[in-house]
Amino acid sequence: MIRTADLLSIARSGVEASNQLLSTTGNNIANVNTEGYVRERTSFVAELTGGVGQFTTERVMNTFAQNQLRRDTTNLAEHEAFWSKTAVLDNVFGSEANSVSSSMSRFFASLQTANDDPTNMSARQLVLGDADSMIKQMGTISTFLTDKAREINFEFQASLNKVNSLVESIASFNDSIRIAQANNRNDEPGALMNQRDSAILELSSLVSIETRNSSNGDGSVMINLTSGESLVMQDGTFSVLNVNNSADLNYKSLQLTSNGKPTSLNIAETELGGTIGGLFRYRDEVLEPSRRELGQIALAVTEAVNTQNRAGMDYDQQLGGEIFTRPISVALGYPENTDSTSVVNGRISKGGASEITSADYQIEIHAVNAGVPPTIDATVSLLNLDGSVVKDADGNEIKQLYAGANALTAQSGTFNEVIGGLELEFSKGTGYSVDDTFLLQPTKDVADKIEVFTTRPEDLALASPIRIEAGDDNLGGAELASTSVTNTFVENPPVDPRSSGFDGAGGIHAPGSAPGGGVGAPASVRFTSSTDYEVLDSAGTLITTVTGILSLDNLLTQAAGTPGWPAAFNAPTMNDYPGYDFSLKGEPKAGDTFSIGYNGNGLNDNRNGLIMANLQNENGMQLNNAGSGDPVSFHEAYANIVGDIGQKAANADVAVKAGEALKLQSKDWFDSVSGVSLDEEAANLVRFQQSYAAAARLLNTAQEMFDTILSMVR
Repeated sequence: MIRTADLLSIARSGVEASNQLLSTTGNNIANVNTEGYVRERTSFVAELTGGVGQFTTERVMNTFAQNQLRRDTTNLAEHEAFWSKTAVLDNVFGSEANSVSSSMSRFFASLQTANDDPTNMSARQLVLGDADSMIKQMGTISTFLTDKAREINFEFQASLNKVNSLVESIASFNDSIRIAQANNRNDEPGALMNQRDSAILELSSLVSIETRNSSNGDGSVMINLTSGESLVMQDGTFSVLNVNNSADLNYKSLQLTSNGKPTSLNIAETELGGTIGGLFRYRDEVLEPSRRELGQIALAVTEAVNTQNRAGMDYDQQLGGEIFTRPISVALGYPENTDSTSVVNGRISKGGASEITSADYQIEIHAVNAGVPPTIDATVSLLNLDGSVVKDADGNEIKQLYAGANALTAQSGTFNEVIGGLELEFSKGTGYSVDDTFLLQPTKDVADKIEVFTTRPEDLALASPIRIEAGDDNLGGAELASTSVTNTFVENPPVDPRSSGFDGAGGIHAPGSAPGGGVGAPASVRFTSSTDYEVLDSAGTLITTVTGILSLDNLLTQAAGTPGWPAAFNAPTMNDYPGYDFSLKGEPKAGDTFSIGYNGNGLNDNRNGLIMANLQNENGMQLNNAGSGDPVSFHEAYANIVGDIGQKAANADVAVKAGEALKLQSKDWFDSVSGVSLDEEAANLVRFQQSYAAAARLLNTAQEMFDTILSMVR
């Protein structure tokens, strides 16, 4: 092809091209220390007529390396946020000074000391002191966890504000880049793109994102969360993250709202990634479970002690009462409820220590039935932290419908026992509406609400309230092996199904006072042979006859299974009557008798105190929400909290170190492509200076030739 360009235009284009190359190189060198700067490269096309044509300056970018850096930034930020928070809890729970297990051990040890001399008031007072210390230790950690929950909510809000600010900035950069690129198709707005990429990288440290270049080639970028929701869209609109919640105002969840469309989407926190994802993971996997498990231990320990103290006789020779309070938790109403002032209260049921779990409870009302008192049909479900219903070992949801004959009484002061070791009070009577739903969190913040109920050391019921005495004329070798008291609830007359055989006045039910109004509570056992015996009341009236026994264990329980046992003593009339029993060892003979009476003046008795002190060694509480595993002791349950947090902290530490290595590797990869190398730029500078000098020399030659031609024609 014949070139028509003259030497002067070729030289001029060469000078201009070299000048542009020098300018690009100088810009790279000047920005070597600028954070987020991507080195630029200028390329040219040759003119068909000769010389250098149009130039294009663009950033040197490896999209794969950039995306990998963003992913590794997200991954590291998530692990760092999770680890930094979890490590704090690990230090608190792992510290001996904060150990709840140690405070429990001191309490039960002081109980054992009091058992050595039940009449020693100083030893009894020490038990109450150690009880108060144990509760305060649990309360201190509970308050600390509550403060951490409040603190993380502030962090959520601050991080979300930062995300929204970055999303808005990226959308604004898109608009500026779109305009700049439309005005100059051959020159990328590198500074704007660098600022946008820096904002995107910062955004990737907060949440996990994916980016796509606009399909129309205008230089804009679309951003989605990894879970698919759009943050920055092609039409210029963008979405912002808002804090949303249901019943629990302190348990934040996320919602995505578009500025261009009236839509809102709930976001799954488990898929967020980044710092915010790490904070949500810490809250859901460490903080909130720890709060509830600590509360579960506090409720289980105190109610187990209360239950056993109620089964004993105190120093005043009265049936034992409660040592610790049973705090009432107020259920949270859902926003859709008809009346926002409706309240449902809950507390651990008496004897519910072995049933209470760390789950939340949801109460759904299906019907409000008029009556005196009114009743409520409702479903009670155990919930996981994410709001799903807890499932048992067989995969069945743990929920219970209470309706018809099992409907729940709705009146102030009346608590209804439901599943999971809980009691519910519907204090507003008929003031509830169908489809009202409530969320009860009985273990969440309860550990700092429990108090020592009594200040009197005399209230410690170390003695058993019953005494078994062998007849003076007994000829056999049978003797008392053990006694047991499972119920001391007093009601005269005994109408409540919870009633026991104790009359509350230092005795047991006499004839006419027991359920059914006939015979009295069992007061003696008389053997008619080594395998047969009769059960009589305090007046000597025969209650029932038992024949052909194979063991001497729990004689009254065996009697309750005979046809002669009064129907009024059994369910559904009575749940656990008379509430006491005893076992023998040896071999009785016909005519041997064993009398059952109230343990008056039994001040030196420590039978109930020994059982109470041994509670720490019993497997008396659940370890999981479903209550489907083997029960564990209080110490094992606390050790499980400490071990679980420690393991998560250790795993997070390893993950942080691995994430740092991966990010460093991806950063090196990205910098090897897009970073400024002074050595390379210096070499380019020499090369472009030479090309500039050569082009300038060519321009000078063209000038000399032109001058020579002019001088020839003069």
